[in-house]
Amino acid sequence: MLDSEQRRTFAALADVLIPASGPMPSATAAGVPEALIDQVLGYRPDLAETFAGAVASCAGQGPEAALDELAARRPDQFQALTLLTAGAYFLSPQVKSALPYDSPPRAAHDDTDAYVDMLVDVVERGFPTA
Repeated sequence: MLDSEQRRTFAALADVLIPASGPMPSATAAGVPEALIDQVLGYRPDLAETFAGAVASCAGQGPEAALDELAARRPDQFQALTLLTAGAYFLSPQVKSALPYDSPPRAAHDDTDAYVDMLVDVVERGFPTA
């Protein structure tokens, strides 16, 4: 996983990628640079090395310039960084509660009669004989 310096670099990058906006928290406020990025890296270990390379490539630079250079010169690293950052962001409870989304109620349907009618049609049709 990331050491403290890598987390600081990543936090700066993540906040440029996902700044606070209205009710939505920034990446850092949502907890992305802490446990959430570790959780996402656990889901996608295939991207861990590329992600670490992206963070290392950006170390010691201003985050905006580092991201611009990363996107231009190392698109695979940029893609891994942005994909994992977004994935971690949407795992955050703060983000989930800030999203203006209520899932539609699930209507309970008793379709037993429809299924029985379909089965009657199948039985009436008969079974093929070879």
